[in-house]
Amino acid sequence: MMPNRRSASSRSRRQQGIAILTAVGIAALVAALAAWIAWRQALWYRQLENQFDQAEAIGVIRASINLVRLTLRDDARNNQIDHMLEPWNIPIPAIPVENGRAGGRIIEQGGLFNLNNLVDDKGAIVDDQVQCFKRLLTTLQLSTDLADVLADWEDADSDLSSSSSAEDNAYLGMSPPYRAANQRLTDLGSLTRVRGFTPDIIARLQPFVTVVPLQTKVNVNFASAEVLTAVVPNMSLSVAQSVISKRAGRYFKDIGEFRDTLPDSFKAQAITSITVQTTYFINEVEAQFGRVTLRYQALLERTSTDLPRIVWMRRE
Repeated sequence: MMPNRRSASSRSRRQQGIAILTAVGIAALVAALAAWIAWRQALWYRQLENQFDQAEAIGVIRASINLVRLTLRDDARNNQIDHMLEPWNIPIPAIPVENGRAGGRIIEQGGLFNLNNLVDDKGAIVDDQVQCFKRLLTTLQLSTDLADVLADWEDADSDLSSSSSAEDNAYLGMSPPYRAANQRLTDLGSLTRVRGFTPDIIARLQPFVTVVPLQTKVNVNFASAEVLTAVVPNMSLSVAQSVISKRAGRYFKDIGEFRDTLPDSFKAQAITSITVQTTYFINEVEAQFGRVTLRYQALLERTSTDLPRIVWMRRE
């Protein structure tokens, strides 16, 4: 009978061991499940926080853009001159707002050469504006052929304006093939599809050009010396820099004051592409709430003393 007792005892110990292992396994499984549930709950909570922070950031950004619109409207009602000494031209650094921070700036676009000036509203090439662009390209030591290529990209027909230009036949040979837009640019990024406009050339142009929907004149209170050489025929960069130096700490109240700063040889010239008013502005806004940081740009169009129109609004 002794062997039976030893066998029973051995079975009992095995069963106890299995029970212990089963209990440990179940405990481990429960602990892992509890940890997974806690992790999922924490993840859900963080996602909820991020969504809430993003909603707050977007709300502040929209409110900021509307405040800028009101500021520009009031500025137009107070005076018809836009210049660098205006309060709205001062960037606002990130300042605390409820539960977060927000800041931004208004970037005046009138002091830049508008690449959409090369064609009129009917899609016909505007020769004097093409010449303006060529003068800017010359100042920047870039090929003037780029002006003809861009003009043909924007104009409404498929005819070449010069032997150095490009139309559908040039773009259909690309990989992948595409056609010329035959319309104005939508933004500066659109230049990447235009023949000859490499990333380096676009980067060289960027400080001096803009892309806004309608034809615009250059605001001489904001124009750089390079842009002045484009809109004032035969003006050298050194002469333009001399004119800019006379604007330091002040501004031109009208075109007459601007002309008075020009050398005598320029005063009799017909200069039709200049103004002291600005129509388009880009409002850059950044808002940070919790782990969420959002940056937006909005192009604002001010054509009257009414609230400026939002042309587009996009996330950077």
